Amino acid sequence: MLTALLRPTGWRAEWTGPGGSGVTEVLFVRQGDRVVAKIRLVIPYDLTCENAVEVGINTVMFDGCRDPALRLQFNQEDKEFPFRGATPRGYEWKFRAK
Repeated sequence: MLTALLRPTGWRAEWTGPGGSGVTEVLFVRQGDRVVAKIRLVIPYDLTCENAVEVGINTVMFDGCRDPALRLQFNQEDKEFPFRGATPRGYEWKFRAK
């Protein structure tokens, strides 16, 4: 899962929830002994941030720029959106390879 997560071209995330929907680009990178998410909100407006990532066996958890505690589940059988998840605020996220 970690190899897939750290793909050099990153991920395009589509999200939807109570406040609307949008698109975010995320690049996961290893920095020393940790992984960080470099996040760029594309739609509805441009915003960037960088947050630490908790990596489990088949899960990933990190804060987005506006939505905290995003928990993603990895499914290697899902070729279109191998990472999907949600936040406590009711936003659904799905990640496709860039």
